[in-house]
Amino acid sequence: MAQVFYDKTTVQVEYDGVSETLLASNCTINYNNSLQPLYVLGNKGSLGHVPAGPRVGDISFDFLTSITGEVHGYPGNVINYLASGIKHSIGSTGSGVLVKCAGISGWGFLNSYAFNAQSNAVSTSSASFGFFGGFDNPAGLTLPLSGRITGSDVEAGSSTSTVATGVAHGRYTTLSSLYTTITDTANAAQEVGELFAADYSISFAHNPIYMLGQETPLLTLYTNATESINAVEDVYNSGLSYTGNETDYPLILESVDLNSLTDMRVTMVSGVQVGASVSVGLDDIARSQKTLTAAY
Repeated sequence: MAQVFYDKTTVQVEYDGVSETLLASNCTINYNNSLQPLYVLGNKGSLGHVPAGPRVGDISFDFLTSITGEVHGYPGNVINYLASGIKHSIGSTGSGVLVKCAGISGWGFLNSYAFNAQSNAVSTSSASFGFFGGFDNPAGLTLPLSGRITGSDVEAGSSTSTVATGVAHGRYTTLSSLYTTITDTANAAQEVGELFAADYSISFAHNPIYMLGQETPLLTLYTNATESINAVEDVYNSGLSYTGNETDYPLILESVDLNSLTDMRVTMVSGVQVGASVSVGLDDIARSQKTLTAAY
């Protein structure tokens, strides 16, 4: 048995010449084939199992929102850098990355990325990748996943892997671009909401292209992305636009050190508000929630 303890199972991501060990709290890897029983008329029972599709895998993990890393001059962690690059990409060919955990590795394509911000709390993030394998990745991993369970000796401060040790925190993170402002023109009055929490997420669609004579894709195409922000406030805006008012929403996450050189930035471009709600419970104030979305 492998018997590898959690302190030797780091999550590493390598992309564009940068290797980063994420501050992960958990990791799950799945690997599946598509075998299905084959039935025909005149025969009772199955003739056997045949593949109905290629072997594929996926990996998902949660990690602290590290912000002190730097990828080609872009502050934050490598996942945030990758997500921002994909959503603004004008090309069609997907950008895969090498993902490793507990000795198992694969050339993955980012499916989703999310993070949160709450008052007086550490920000946490999550990410998931799909593995298709193929012949178009620099790592030479033709199968979706390879390797066996082994430990890792990568440590914080290692010369072989940049470890982002600073994390985002709600103490100095204001996300002021998300404040709702209601203006009463007749009475020259204005009300600005107080923001309590926000959740950000983005998902990507990839299309692997398969040809006759091979199981793994010839190439993998990036098709589109959907971005969402859910913000919790104490102001309810009943003037929800029918057609939507496109607005850019820059998000800046700070650490408890309040160091402008180590913040992380994400911008929702041309976002529109698609929903608003309000709720109240015992021993709490009335809170409103608005949902913003953008498409790429």
